Amino acid sequence: MTEPTTHRLTWNDLPESVRARVGDVLGAPVRAHRSAHGGFSPSSAELVTARNGRTAFVKAVTARTNAGSMCLNLQEAENLERIPPAVPAARLIASFREGPWFVLMIEAVEGSLPTLPWTPSVLDAVLETLDVLQREATPSPLPSAPSVPDLTGEDLRGFERVHADPPADLDPWIRARIRDLATAGTDGIASLDGDTLCHTDLRADNLLVRPDGSVVIVDWAWAGRGSRVADALQLLASVDDADGALDVDARIDALMDRHGAPRSDATDVLAGILGFFVDASRWDVDPSLPTLGEHRRSSRDHLLPMVRRRWEREGRP
Repeated sequence: MTEPTTHRLTWNDLPESVRARVGDVLGAPVRAHRSAHGGFSPSSAELVTARNGRTAFVKAVTARTNAGSMCLNLQEAENLERIPPAVPAARLIASFREGPWFVLMIEAVEGSLPTLPWTPSVLDAVLETLDVLQREATPSPLPSAPSVPDLTGEDLRGFERVHADPPADLDPWIRARIRDLATAGTDGIASLDGDTLCHTDLRADNLLVRPDGSVVIVDWAWAGRGSRVADALQLLASVDDADGALDVDARIDALMDRHGAPRSDATDVLAGILGFFVDASRWDVDPSLPTLGEHRRSSRDHLLPMVRRRWEREGRP
């Protein structure tokens, strides 16, 4: 059976000096390695096992490979050092520089990415994990982290950019109410403010489901401070529920009700996320991130019906 190809660097792409230092941290040379898949970064994503049985998840990249990924790995290392044990996150083992390389060694979690399409039980488990996160990390243990509005505000203004320069193939429903959608996106930004630790980049490929059904959140480069519902809204916006079997709309309403937040705030945030993907679908894609373009287009196409349903249900023009 052929192993799936990956756009990421692999263990064999790393220089011997990096591989040797990974072994030094684990206390013995690495005897086995396996590439993980998913995500957009070209950074390595290797599950390694040393001869003494110790394991780690290794992320390594150089600025020459992708400067953005290098910065994100540096930021993730800083964030992981400060996230407390009660948060359902994989722990930092070590980080180091070796020549032009920056290397992250993170706890290897026994688990797998959520199987897509989503199942109700796994989606429930992830939402329960986010409840644990907001319970254990409010106020945020990273008080100097940027706010979620600061991290995402420019993205959620996508409909402003689309209004200024609409693409020829813009959906007619969007075209007819582009000004109102732009206003909704702006309103959604403000509603995401708060003092909870937020992952801020939550989707299926940043989650691991253990054999016992519990969930661990990974890839903490974008950690910020925001609303207790910010991560859950971002996750639910990423769930394709074309046939309604997951009842994502009802889950969103239940989330907002549970936290005493207006349901219309969720619609504003979702409109802003849709605006990002409508705008981003026409951007050029960095050749080192080859899967990003299709992700943007598919996210746009599954999110539009949900925003439209909520918009019309709320009686918006």
